[in-house]
Amino acid sequence: MRRGGDGVSTRFDVGNYVGEGVGRRTHATEDPLEEARRLYREKGISYTLWWFIREIWARRRHAVKFEDLFRLHQYIAGARSKNSTRKALKRLEEYGLIENLGDGYYKPLIMDQAIVEGSIDFSRIRTRDQVLRNRKDAVETSMQLKDMPRELMPVVKEAQKLIERGDKWKAVDLIAHTLLPIRKTGVLIARKDDLFLYYERKTDKMHMIRSWRLTALLDFLGIKDEVLVAHRHSEADGIIRKLFGSHDNARRLHYLLKERGWFEYPAENYFYRIFENPMTHDWWISVYKLNRETDRMEEDLRVEVGRSAITGIQVKAGTIVTREHIKKENEDTYFRRTKGWI
Repeated sequence: MRRGGDGVSTRFDVGNYVGEGVGRRTHATEDPLEEARRLYREKGISYTLWWFIREIWARRRHAVKFEDLFRLHQYIAGARSKNSTRKALKRLEEYGLIENLGDGYYKPLIMDQAIVEGSIDFSRIRTRDQVLRNRKDAVETSMQLKDMPRELMPVVKEAQKLIERGDKWKAVDLIAHTLLPIRKTGVLIARKDDLFLYYERKTDKMHMIRSWRLTALLDFLGIKDEVLVAHRHSEADGIIRKLFGSHDNARRLHYLLKERGWFEYPAENYFYRIFENPMTHDWWISVYKLNRETDRMEEDLRVEVGRSAITGIQVKAGTIVTREHIKKENEDTYFRRTKGWI
């Protein structure tokens, strides 16, 4: 089988692969490097490498050398490490889309674009610009969080450890019962922007509280889901007892943060209604705000919960409480508990 022969240059040069007739072909092949850049921006490096390997094979029956694929990766994305190119090629091999012929040469196994597009998980694709931007955002968020109260750091460190080993929902449970005022039997249901919706089984009430700082912390930790109810299946009780001794003590952290301006209550009035699909038994919570101009309820958030109901919910509709305690004296008690706590 002809692998590259004289057609493979020691430097990256598309002309050595596609030949002089490129300009007389389709628009997509008039400038292969520009086409590769466009594909990279839209579909990521794995698809782009497959596309280039296929194009060369279709036109010249040449396999493509790894060094030239790396140089292509450098040219279109500024890649600095050959390892990133190898990883992308390895994924294509595992999908059965290309073949490593040995000696660093690759040929396509699948020529059908639709099959390749259906094989690559485009939701996981990150271009170099996106990666750099995400790192910049993470650094900025980290700088915003550098002045976090020292009492908060044990929870943040435990949450980071849990997330690093793939236990995100236990991290959410830990945060729900320490940084938020949720009792052991309560559930953090969802967040939208800086609003947090939770349910307290003890009172059978829905609650809502606002915190841009907690939102920044969750983003920093990589917890971006709007629907967070799944944490109730991954309880962090052991970690909470280790750090605080009990759930009651753990909730004191929330009040300490509240004293320092981490939390406030929404000015608007919110309401909710629980729905169930009688055919599938899936259910969801709709959160509404009252439009003062029209006196009509407008849906502001819908939380798709699925078939697994939140244990203890009895009320199917009502007002969302925008404070932690129905009785203000109960809240004052928790504020006093924070004095000399740590």
